[in-house]
Amino acid sequence: MQRSPRGAARRYVAWRDADARARGLAEPADVATHTSVRDARETFAFDFKDVSGARVTNRDARYAGKVVVVNVTGTWCPNCHDEAPFLSSLYRKYREQGLEVVALDFEETEELQDLSRLKAFVKRYDVDYAYLVAGEPKEVTAKLPQAVNLNTWPATFFLGRDGTVRAVRTGFAAKASGVHHETLVAEYEAIVEGLLKEPVSGASGR
Repeated sequence: MQRSPRGAARRYVAWRDADARARGLAEPADVATHTSVRDARETFAFDFKDVSGARVTNRDARYAGKVVVVNVTGTWCPNCHDEAPFLSSLYRKYREQGLEVVALDFEETEELQDLSRLKAFVKRYDVDYAYLVAGEPKEVTAKLPQAVNLNTWPATFFLGRDGTVRAVRTGFAAKASGVHHETLVAEYEAIVEGLLKEPVSGASGR
């Protein structure tokens, strides 16, 4: 059972792959293709305030020529709690090589009026990358118009040094998933390492 942002309980039923196929159920969405962007040549833009009230945008000097991981998240999302400590460790591992991480948090109205839960989330997972307050979940399409089919939490966008989206992944496999988590970690690190190897020269898209 999972609770929605407004606290309403929702019950889900899961089937093993073989059982799902036997029942004629549709295959789950591919985490690598479910969410995309309208134009991969376009700089991925964000412009929001962080939990302290400071404005942060993709045009800030700290992101120029950097590889940026943009994470769409929310404190109400269980898998976002799983992903946050991983992103913190990913940032610490690759920061000196040119990686930046930006979280775009979407919360319900009551949480936006009092950011104490967001601040507790940041503290709990030792988040030292930019953590921005982006709006309510229902506003995600309006706030991030470049994204297509952005209806999952979390969703992670990998931006090259020129500011364009080079890969997108939806959801997050927690440590409890075992080999699935290990595979995901290896994949995320491979994407980041590949982007970091690209030259900084000409990275003026932001």
